Amino acid sequence: MHTTQARISIKGPTDLLTTIPHLLGFHPEHSLVAVGLIKRKLQCTFRVDLPGSADHLEHLVDLTAQLSRNNCDECVVVAYGDKEVAEASIARAALRFDHAGIRPLDQLRVTDGRWFSLTCDQPCCPAEGMLLPESTPASCEVAVAGCHAAADRAAIAEQLAPAPPGRRAAVERAVAKSLAAEADLDWAGQRSADLNAIDHWLSTSALPGPDDIASIGLALGDLDIRDYALRRISSGRLEGNRIDLWLWVARHMADDLLAPAATVAGFAAYRFGNGVLALEAFETALKASPHYRLAQMLMAALQAGYPPSALGNIGTGDVEAAEKED
Repeated sequence: MHTTQARISIKGPTDLLTTIPHLLGFHPEHSLVAVGLIKRKLQCTFRVDLPGSADHLEHLVDLTAQLSRNNCDECVVVAYGDKEVAEASIARAALRFDHAGIRPLDQLRVTDGRWFSLTCDQPCCPAEGMLLPESTPASCEVAVAGCHAAADRAAIAEQLAPAPPGRRAAVERAVAKSLAAEADLDWAGQRSADLNAIDHWLSTSALPGPDDIASIGLALGDLDIRDYALRRISSGRLEGNRIDLWLWVARHMADDLLAPAATVAGFAAYRFGNGVLALEAFETALKASPHYRLAQMLMAALQAGYPPSALGNIGTGDVEAAEKED
């Protein structure tokens, strides 16, 4: 799922199709994409895999609830892949949306660098399809707003790949050193040091070295400090929500310290509108700590299609209190 606050001028199918990879964060293949609109303005974008064949449409994930939850009144349905399964999937999805009161404005198929309209038989949409350009003014607007398209889904996951062994080993040594030093600090002193570390690294565009990575990673293990970081992210005052910082820290953490950092990285991506990266981060957190409650909750919200604006109270509410009672 991806939503964006950028003011994007979409003037036709070509504008939309060149923009979708930026909204998703990668170039889709064998995918169904639903672009949700409110009064003809882009609201959200969701992607699911196509089924293996047109004979297995029962496996096509229904995105009606996600678009309804985002208050969409219209949509454009796009499929990437072979003609038979793509067109069958489009027809099934469009029917579901229409029955839910979300009117499909257009139905498009993309393959081999060309796009086809399933609803237009005018000369503007020839049977052999239209060549899809690499970019348009609309896609450039989205890129300027901070949305970039990776080559594929694997490239998104690579952003959370563990740092090289030497750097991770340096951070592990720094963690041990930091834990030994914490023994000499009282609670107030440690809390002050942790808050200062978060504030310092949020105030710069630089990325920390091993000692400071260790300090941030350990600090995020404290629910109060983690929630403070979430509130700073929700303020909207950090460029790109400092996703780069949180990913950098998460990539250097050992498994026993990974979940908080990966969850904060996912939250920052979710709030920024990059649902694909957020999902990868939450999956990373839960692989390391399957019962980490905040990652579980945020993943459920993301998969249900809740918009980033619905996360405004994360870091201040009952979920955090419940975590502290466990």
